[in-house]
Formats: sequence, C-alpha cells, structure tokens
Amino acid sequence: MEQVSCKKCGSNKLMKDLKITDFGHGNIKNDLAIYIPTTDRVLFNKFEKGIINAQVCGSCGDMEFSVSNFRELWEVYNRKKS
Repeated sequence: MEQVSCKKCGSNKLMKDLKITDFGHGNIKNDLAIYIPTTDRVLFNKFEKGIINAQVCGSCGDMEFSVSNFRELWEVYNRKKS
C-alpha cells in the first residue's frame, strides 16, 4: 500500500521515487544500487541489480529507502545462501 503521510511527523508533503545519484569521475552520474552476484565467476560475473529509490518528507526531512525489484533480489539472495 502506498504511503500517503510521513511516518515521523504525519505530513502529506512527501517527495516520492527520488534517485540517489553519485557523480563519479568525469561527473558521470550513477544511481546507487544493490548488486547481488548470480554467478561465482571472477571475470564477467552477472548480477541482479536493484536501484535504490528514496522518499523524503518536505516537512521534517525524514527519508526512507526502497528497491523496486525486491522480489527478484530476494530470490537471488536465497539461491546464493544455499
């Protein structure tokens, strides 16, 4: 269910689906992400990637993070643990 008010202060001034961006070498933009390897190779390893989204309250500044493809990340994570 979509959150309509801030959990900390109750305000409805929520900025949703914001990206957290790192400006790397040469000012190249990279969205922060979670990477879980799907293979055990040293070279050319494959990953399941989940871009991190943020929600910020415009009243108190409280911030929450989420990942859109959490189900896929969970599946890969469980396969890697076994």
